[in-house]
Amino acid sequence: MKRLSLLTAGTCLLPALAPAQALDDPATSRHHFGVNIPVWLNARGKITAVRATNPGLAPGAPATLADGRVDRNYDDGYNRVNTPGNPALGPGGTPVTTYFGYQNVSQVANVVGAGTLTEHSVQLNGGDYNRSMKNQAFPGLEFAYQYDWKSGKDWRLSWDASVGYQWFNWSHRDAPNSTANVITDVYQLNGVNLPGASYDGSPTPSPFTATIGSTPTRTDATALASVTGSRQLGLHALQLRLAPAVEWAPTPDWLLGASAGVTLGLGFTELSYAETINTVDGAGNPLSISQSGRSTATHVWAGLSTAVRVTRHLGEHWDVQLEARHLLVDPIHHNAPVRSGEIHLSDGLSLAAALSYRF
Repeated sequence: MKRLSLLTAGTCLLPALAPAQALDDPATSRHHFGVNIPVWLNARGKITAVRATNPGLAPGAPATLADGRVDRNYDDGYNRVNTPGNPALGPGGTPVTTYFGYQNVSQVANVVGAGTLTEHSVQLNGGDYNRSMKNQAFPGLEFAYQYDWKSGKDWRLSWDASVGYQWFNWSHRDAPNSTANVITDVYQLNGVNLPGASYDGSPTPSPFTATIGSTPTRTDATALASVTGSRQLGLHALQLRLAPAVEWAPTPDWLLGASAGVTLGLGFTELSYAETINTVDGAGNPLSISQSGRSTATHVWAGLSTAVRVTRHLGEHWDVQLEARHLLVDPIHHNAPVRSGEIHLSDGLSLAAALSYRF
């Protein structure tokens, strides 16, 4: 009996929850202010590569004077038009230039009376590199308001509004099983002996500057590639959500609900990468090209938001809530010169925990 009395006394020390009111009771609170912590899961992001350089159209065969009068830029060098235009020298007016450059000694093959300079433009175009990534799950912050419009004994219709911030991030390292399109252009040195180190030529011809051919022989092929380094796509998102909701109370302290409405978004994306592409050129020689950069973009969007939720009354004024949401919205495109991004929020699902106050 003594032990039972102690347990009873201990139980009396716990605070009792206020009795729940029927939803159609005139005294029932109609205004709800809450703070939500949403976490977005399984949203997909994808980074794709475009050609970083412009080697120009493939030259004609046989070579013509016009073939040499374009600027050709590569990942490891360039061959451009001289300031006054390429002077035409040699049989048939073969165009040449002094305005060229390269980065590595491996690009040069000095041969007495001949020789070549090889330059490359590489674009990642398939394999591991183009596969989509799931976002990393970071908590956001959201402020919400709910107004109960109509209600019955165990049901109610309400209007929901919320504004919140969410950070999305997609990042990946390496892509060992990729493919790349490799343009390999070979220029004739015509007996000019180039230095083994990197070289930058002059745009203005002079009697003592190196002059080489400016009409390349081209090989354009797709090869296996291995990518090392990192790439990242991030999205800062502000979203306003407006939706009618319906809720049903199976017990006085629990509610089950659903909503469907519109979401308006304003976002800022940032894409960065620092990678090395290891592949082979048109002659089968090993080729290593480094590419890096950063770009930003601003976006606006509108979508259809749907949600289901469960609410638990904690007392006369306080509620806790768990909500699962889906956003149907068009993909967000981050377009940039060398790397582009594509974000699919509709592939994911948001879970939000909330604490709200009723009055």
